[in-house]
Amino acid sequence: MNNRIVKEQLLKIIDNKKLSHTYMFEGDTIETLSKYSKFFAMHIFGDTERNQMLVESGNHPDLYYLSTKETSIKKEQIEELVHRMNQKPIESDYKVYIIEQFEKLTPQAENSVLKFLEEPPEKTIAILLTINKSGILPTIHSRSQHIAIQGEDEDRINALPQLSEAERTTVNVLSLNATHVQELDDKFSTIRNEVINFSNRWIHDHPLTLIDMKRMLDLCDDRRDQVMLLALISGFVRQTLHHAIGLEDFKPFETHMPEGNDVHPAKLTRILEEIQEANRLLTFNVNPMLVFEGMVIGAKG
Repeated sequence: MNNRIVKEQLLKIIDNKKLSHTYMFEGDTIETLSKYSKFFAMHIFGDTERNQMLVESGNHPDLYYLSTKETSIKKEQIEELVHRMNQKPIESDYKVYIIEQFEKLTPQAENSVLKFLEEPPEKTIAILLTINKSGILPTIHSRSQHIAIQGEDEDRINALPQLSEAERTTVNVLSLNATHVQELDDKFSTIRNEVINFSNRWIHDHPLTLIDMKRMLDLCDDRRDQVMLLALISGFVRQTLHHAIGLEDFKPFETHMPEGNDVHPAKLTRILEEIQEANRLLTFNVNPMLVFEGMVIGAKG
């Protein structure tokens, strides 16, 4: 959903007095989700200069923002949130709490917040931010109003100062999950370089392609890494296709694109179809090695 439309939707919810107890903001860049959650909270409180100043400074008495640099959000932190939210609003009609990277909750913390979501105090609104919704309990999904918010370019780039300009371009053009890339740290650069090498060889039917594929796949720890890997490969092949037909409007990679008699639109389109099928198979938990082997072999026709 276009983010301008997201703002209009959030304001309309408030204007129509149709606020729900729980919202789940989902996207690929936590900085963007945080910005929109604070925008929503500020307008729930009332669009005044004072509320804006208090929300932006983190000092609004009716707003509780829970975030952590640790790998998990623990039950004790949720219990402190619940204690704060059980108190009456001080300045506004509502109390709002925001949990950043909700997928970080331990199972015990998630169960604690679930109980609170089932029987929240009156005039209490939860905004749950996630860049990986697949690990969240279905019962929490079912109690939430879902709002998708695409990461904004500036937020995505600012979240990745450790990357080179070329690497940030790849992340931005392909709309990769910036928080995931951030967690990979230096490993992202290695994966990206392996993708360029693998994709070049795959397109040219190099005999060592399957060996390159295994080395590249060994860098992935989980499904999120594997899905990102496919997104990178797809981006490289799509850029090659655009280059082959004389278009320069899509350039996630600042590198030389494969050329030659063996690089033609029909072949590249077939490769993209195999990548799409590989994505589908990953969602069904098929063994990743089998998925990627089938993708490479299937593209030969």
